[in-house]
Amino acid sequence: MRTGLCGTCAHQRLVPARRATYSMCRLAAEDPRFPRYPPLPVMRCAGYAPAAPPEGTRTR
Repeated sequence: MRTGLCGTCAHQRLVPARRATYSMCRLAAEDPRFPRYPPLPVMRCAGYAPAAPPEGTRTR
């Protein structure tokens, strides 16, 4: 799935459905500026926050 910034954002939640998986923005629940299901790929977003690396992943 080509999601742009959403793919590495802490606010993204993947929502599986029968025929597709949707990228939902959790910021939309609190702030009307953000669409719940933004058109992808998202290249710029005022709410972007990098997600924490998965457990056990080493960083330099």
